Amino acid sequence: MYGLEQLLLNVLFLLVFLLFVPILLEINTYKFFNEHKRKIHIVSTTFAIIACMSFPIPVIEGYIFDLRLVALTIGGLYGGISASILLAAVTVFFRFLIGGVGAIGTAMVVSILLITLIYINPSFQKASRKRKVVLASSLSTFATLVAMLNATLLFGATLSIVFLFLHGLVTICATASIVYLYEVFHDHILVHKRVMKAEKMEVVSHLASSISHEVRNPLTTVRGFMQMMLQSEIPEEKRKEFLKISIGEIDRANDIIRDYLTFAKPSPENVKTLNIKEELNRTFQIVTPFANMNGVEIRKKIDDYLFKGEEQLFQQCLINLTKNCIEAMPNKGLLTIETQEENGNLLLIISDNGQGMTKEQLARIGEPYFTTKGREGTGLGMLVSIRIIESMSGKLSVESQVNEGTSFYIRLPRVEEGA
Repeated sequence: MYGLEQLLLNVLFLLVFLLFVPILLEINTYKFFNEHKRKIHIVSTTFAIIACMSFPIPVIEGYIFDLRLVALTIGGLYGGISASILLAAVTVFFRFLIGGVGAIGTAMVVSILLITLIYINPSFQKASRKRKVVLASSLSTFATLVAMLNATLLFGATLSIVFLFLHGLVTICATASIVYLYEVFHDHILVHKRVMKAEKMEVVSHLASSISHEVRNPLTTVRGFMQMMLQSEIPEEKRKEFLKISIGEIDRANDIIRDYLTFAKPSPENVKTLNIKEELNRTFQIVTPFANMNGVEIRKKIDDYLFKGEEQLFQQCLINLTKNCIEAMPNKGLLTIETQEENGNLLLIISDNGQGMTKEQLARIGEPYFTTKGREGTGLGMLVSIRIIESMSGKLSVESQVNEGTSFYIRLPRVEEGA
């Protein structure tokens, strides 16, 4: 009916080449330089112009109508003056390839549109979303009216009122919709990028601040002991004690830096088959003195289960979790460690009967810089532990009740002996 199918097909071409392609470019902005994006934009608009002219509405012999002027208008406004000139040349050239008396009419209409595009382009680039929609719709409608007048007055074409109304309506709606949707998506993507950048900057800021705070403490201690050792009257035995403490503080600083590196990228390098009983016994040797200092009893029920992982990283995870449990019981308590088999996997349960956590606190477990220890914690220990278990193809989950305690559940794939 009056070329409605061709018009709708033209609208589809415009949506694909003028809306979807630019949005994909914006989404993948880091994969393309601005110059490449500009070239792709011109090529995409060129395809839109050619596709529209390839499926036109014949009016008289050698004279056709389509939505090429909409594509030229939008492509020129967003591409700039140089893109407008190039796209106008492509439009005229391809129309002459098709042939017919309409080629001369196209050259006339495109020339008028190009002059208008060059004049309007600077103000369009600075305009608000609403003004861009109005400018683009007005310009494409103006170009379409010029083309219709050109067809009737100079080439004697007879255009029905229904066709004129339908073509004009589709031109206005298509232009307004494409420009509006593009602006909405562009603003949304821009805001999303800004939020992501702000979040990254915040993480970097927190990370730098946290590293500085954590590493400065042991370094300050080492500096103090070094200054004391410069005094010649210090006994040799005391000097050795100071050196031993200084070495311990340097090791602590190294452990802190390792924690941050693990947080950034826990990548096991020396993966081998480990025995959970042996790994836990090593952990007990390290944390038992700390537990005794806090009056915490360690109760264990562990069996031999094999799994794959890196010993150093897994030890770091176990120490983080057991220390968290002990610190949650400052006035005596019970630390329970148990191993089970669950659906062919290894299940390690580390539990305490300490102060526990609220539902709100539990929901934030694993967030960077979230801690229940106040100034004493960095909030990275739990996140590091989660990342380590995930790097071993396992899963770490937490259950907790206020004043009842907390339980950590580590599930790891089991391996058979000799595997």
